Amino acid sequence: MPDVLLNKNKNKGMLAIDIINIDIPPLSMNQSGEDAISVMEEYMVRHLPIVEDREVKGMVSEEMILDNDPDAMILNYRGSGSPIFVHSEDHILEILAFFAKTNLTCVAVVDAQIKYVGMITLQQLMMRFATEYSFDEPGAIIVLELNKVDYSLTEISRIIESEKGTILSCLISQQREDSNILLVTLKINLQDIQYVKATFERFNYNIVAAFSEVKYVDTLSERYEALMHYLNM
Repeated sequence: MPDVLLNKNKNKGMLAIDIINIDIPPLSMNQSGEDAISVMEEYMVRHLPIVEDREVKGMVSEEMILDNDPDAMILNYRGSGSPIFVHSEDHILEILAFFAKTNLTCVAVVDAQIKYVGMITLQQLMMRFATEYSFDEPGAIIVLELNKVDYSLTEISRIIESEKGTILSCLISQQREDSNILLVTLKINLQDIQYVKATFERFNYNIVAAFSEVKYVDTLSERYEALMHYLNM
């Protein structure tokens, strides 16, 4: 059985409020797609929240800008008026699962009064995992969602070891909406996790997130190079 780090509590340093970024400026409704691209390029994100008077009004993506006139105001972009946010007291494991489900690269964070307090980027979240839990070895992160009664670290370990992998760390969090649902975040020593994912799925595990740390950064850089090339044509 590998050594694992278990964390079942929402400790300080494990919540959204502890890792918010106040340096990245959100967009306002009167800004243009070109303005949004400038901020995206500087901070290496593909999405930005729209905020007015600390109220989250919507979200703009690079795809929206490419589908519209970059010189037009973002308030005219179709689909930009859907507010998307997480709460400041959300556990970072919940936020990781949120990123996986939405494919966003950043998300607005609101307080108890649903007022904007900052944002979190996926890259920043991944770096926090590496720092907080000493994930020094290269590898990948997999997040499983399962019922508390079905949790078995022995079985999870056996599945990973069957694909010649090793668990480096394991973090456990209860979902805020349902205390009977666990989010199990595994750091494993493999970069290529397609076979591990396939085996988990064969055993009916629900994978809500899967990230290869190196490949994520490389892919993000490649997408930005392609976007900038398109806009400069």
